[in-house]
Amino acid sequence: MHEFGLMTQLLQAVEAKSREMGSRSVLAINLLIGDRASIVDDSLLYYFEMLTPGTLAEGAELNVRRVPSRFYCPNCDDKYTPTGADFRCPTCSQIGTITSEGSELLIESIMLAKEE
Repeated sequence: MHEFGLMTQLLQAVEAKSREMGSRSVLAINLLIGDRASIVDDSLLYYFEMLTPGTLAEGAELNVRRVPSRFYCPNCDDKYTPTGADFRCPTCSQIGTITSEGSELLIESIMLAKEE
């Protein structure tokens, strides 16, 4: 359910930027979402489709690029992506520490229609 609030805020930010840039419509919104952000893509798309009619983003495309969670192994001084529920380093089998990678929620870019 938190996807509704997130999408509301994202669309407000996109509309504000679009108006600032002098555009009257948004063609595409490109999001960067980390796997640990606990956001369900289908729910996000559902609320996007529900909230965009009558806005500058009506008819726009929503694109999501996922960022996997990453761990840091101090023993190997390397970062790795865990496999399933196995958080051990693939090189030395030590359990690493989680990094900030994979917790992102960013508007990566917005494609605006050019004004004629």
